[in-house]
Amino acid sequence: MARIEFKWEEPKLDAYDGVNPDDFYTALPDTYKSREKPLLVFLTSGLEEDGQEMKNIEAMLMDENVSIGATLFKQIKLKGEKFKEGSPYWKAIGGKESPRMVVFDTTGARIGSAEGKDCTASKVFGLMKRAASKTYKVDIETVVKETKSILTEIDQIEAKRKALETRKANSNTQKETEWAKEAKTLDEQMKAVEAREAALHKKWNEDRKVTKA
Repeated sequence: MARIEFKWEEPKLDAYDGVNPDDFYTALPDTYKSREKPLLVFLTSGLEEDGQEMKNIEAMLMDENVSIGATLFKQIKLKGEKFKEGSPYWKAIGGKESPRMVVFDTTGARIGSAEGKDCTASKVFGLMKRAASKTYKVDIETVVKETKSILTEIDQIEAKRKALETRKANSNTQKETEWAKEAKTLDEQMKAVEAREAALHKKWNEDRKVTKA
C-alpha cells in the first residue's frame, strides 16, 4: 500500500516570556497561532544508548494507523536533549525517557506521552485518538479506514500503469493509439481518486468541534 509520508516541522521555540506551561502552543512561533490542528511532537534523542529506541520509533511511525492518523495533526520534531527539567517547556514536553512522542490538543493541553520502550503504535494512536476527538467530528478510525481504501485504489492504478509500460517495452508491434487511450483512462482514474481524497480531507478539517483561532 502507498505510504503516507510524515511532514515533520522543526520550529524554534519562542523565548521564555509569555510561555504558558499549560499551553504548548504559546511556545510555538506565530505561524502556529491559528491552532489549526492538534500536535504530534517527536522528541528525538542523539545519545548512543538511545539508538535502538530511535530505530524502534522510526519503525513504529510506519504503522498505517499512526501515519494516516497523523495527517490530522501538526507534526513537530524537536531535539529532546536540548530540553532539561526546570525549563519553561518541561511541563509540556518533559518525560522520564527518551526518545518520546507527546500529543497535545488544539488548546495546547498535553494529552499524554509514549516514552522509550512504551512508545508503541497502539499507545501513540490511542493518544492521537483522544486529541483528535476534541477537535474533529469525524472519528480518526474512520479517517484511517477511508484513507486506506483510497491508497489501495492508488496502488491499483499505479500497478496498471506499470503493467502498461512493461507491455509497451516488450511489444514487437506499435499500438500507440491503444496505449495512449489506456494511459489517458488511468490518468483520469487517478485524478478522480485524488479529487475524492482532497474532498474528504477538506471535509474532515472543516467539520470541527472547535473553530480555528
